[in-house]
This record gives sequence, C-alpha cells and structure tokens, in this order.
Amino acid sequence: MNRWLIGIVIGFSVGVSMAQATDLYRVLVPVSDQTTESREIGIEIAFSKMLIKLTGNSQILQSPQLKPFLIDPKAFLDSVGFNQLSQSDADETMTMGLDVKFDRPSVDKLLKQAQLPIIPAIRPNFLVWLMVDDVEQGRRVLDESSAIQMQADDHLYEFLEAFKRSMQAREISYFLPSYDLEDQLSVGVKEAWAMKVEALNAASKRYDADGWFALRVFKASDGQIRGAWAYQEAGKRQMNDFYGDSMIDLVGASVDRVLDALLQSHTYIPQLETDKLLVQIDGISSYKNYQVAVRLLEQLELVEALQLYSVNKDELVVAIDINGSVELLHAELIRTGLVKPYLSSDNRSIGRLTYHWVSL
Repeated sequence: MNRWLIGIVIGFSVGVSMAQATDLYRVLVPVSDQTTESREIGIEIAFSKMLIKLTGNSQILQSPQLKPFLIDPKAFLDSVGFNQLSQSDADETMTMGLDVKFDRPSVDKLLKQAQLPIIPAIRPNFLVWLMVDDVEQGRRVLDESSAIQMQADDHLYEFLEAFKRSMQAREISYFLPSYDLEDQLSVGVKEAWAMKVEALNAASKRYDADGWFALRVFKASDGQIRGAWAYQEAGKRQMNDFYGDSMIDLVGASVDRVLDALLQSHTYIPQLETDKLLVQIDGISSYKNYQVAVRLLEQLELVEALQLYSVNKDELVVAIDINGSVELLHAELIRTGLVKPYLSSDNRSIGRLTYHWVSL
C-alpha cells in the first residue's frame, strides 16, 4: 500500500433534513502502539477513510479516474499525532489512536483534476428502519427512545454500536422513526421485518428525510449473525441479505453497499473552470528530448491546446486543454511507450500527471 490513487474532497437529529459534517479532512485511526510502522499504516488507513467519506464511494480507490494520479498520502498531511482513544472508540486490543489531519488546499488542488463526484460538507440526513429479533421481545422496529435506552449488556447493543460507527465513518447523518401509531398503521412489524418496500416507502413519506433504507438483523441459535437490507431511490429498489460471524464486519459492509447507491444523487462534479491539466515529465535531459516530448503531446488526439508551464533542469511541465477524460489521456500517453508513470513525493506535483521520460 505504498502507492495511492487519489483525488477528491470538499469540505442524529430528528426533524433536520441536512446536517453539517465535522472536519472532513480529519480521521482518527485506532493503532496498536506508537511505533513508526503503526504511524505509517495509520496514515494510509486514514487517507483511505477520508477519500471514502468525501466521495461517498467505499470503492473509490478502485476508480479508473484515480489511476493517473499516484501520490504518497504523506504529501497531503497537515498534522499527525497519537492520542488516547475515548472509551466508546477503544476496544480490548487498541486504546491508542492516530489523529491525522490532511491539508485542505493540497487536497482541493487535486479536486478539479480528478473530476470525481463528491458530497458537499452539508450532508444528507437519512431515515433508517432498524429491525431486530430476540428471544425476550421478539421482532420489533427500533425507535429513537428504545435505541437510547438500550444498555451495554443487551446483546443488540453490539448491533446498534456497529451501525452507528459505520455511519459516523462515512460522516452521514441519520435518525430512526418514532414508530408511533401512524407508523404502525402504515407498516406493521411483520411487514417491516419482511422488508415490504412499498409499505416502508409509504411510511417514510411523513418524515423530513433525504432518503431512507432498512436493515434487519438477528443472531441464530448457532451464534451466526443473519440479516438483510433494503432501500428505494428514485423508484429503484434493491434488497440483499447477509450472514456471518462478525457483527461489525457485516453491518459495515451492508452500510457501505447501501450508502454507495443512495449517495450518488447527493454528489456533484466540480467544474474545471479555466484551470488546465498539468502534465509533468521528468528526465528530459536534452533539447532533442524536449522537442520530441512537446511534439508527442501536441499530436495526441485528446489534446486540444498545449502551453509551456515551466522547465526546471530535466523537468518539463505543460498545461493542456483536453477533449475527453483524464484517464483516457493517461492511457494514451502510456501507449506511446515514451513515458511511464511514477510516484512523486514533491508537493508541487499534487494535481499533476507525473511521468518519467523513457530514453530514446
């Protein structure tokens, strides 16, 4: 995990339709100790978590739009330090946390070049139907009151905590239904447990929410966790079930699946305005190579206009207007065989496509 694909970023209350996120550029990562190795790993994890919560896409690191931009996450650091985790964040194995804050101007510099969908700092607020099943009370729909009163020794407490942490990691606001008489008439417990999407959708309309989804879970007699999720967005319905041994992993994966879909309609693509794409080629050791490199770029089909940006020793930087996507230009450059991508640790290279010249 020494190389990173990047690009993006921008900057539980009932009855509030939109919520302001906290510092989207800051991540607290549990670590086992204060060694250099834990620090390096923690920074990489924090960088990944930042990209996910800023783009709304848990698979953002696999996006082809990020492939042209290879950079060390440490190039984006503003501050980093070790802190003791709060009791709610700590577990039996990790009580120490790495507090990582990334530099907003540096990240924003990449924003326009990557052209990825991002979520504004004003976040959507979702209504969530949580259904549980236990021996004592049977199947039921959790409301705000029952969720708040649930004690740590309740076996369903693990489910609520796993769900809360998963939503917090994505910086997405949510609230539970009141499940009063009006709700019960719209969608009974039996219908809710069966994930009757039409009934859930109808019951959700009374709430001031930016969308809704449902999640049910129970623990089988053999200790295995079983559950399912469902949502409806713009008339499109999705359902799926899950099972396994880890409540935290299963709930986290389910939340990611649902939010990846629901958040798409709450994202936007930043405008490039008049900014040009900067392409940096190192290793231009002669005037002949300089001429060949410029001619190569000018002849690429996707290049509409090219302007010399800077020449420093063996480093050539040009500003390009492109007719197409960044990833297509990157692929076209690689196919020429005259350049190869590389990882730059120089902060000046943030937001640029960086390459080494292949000797003729």
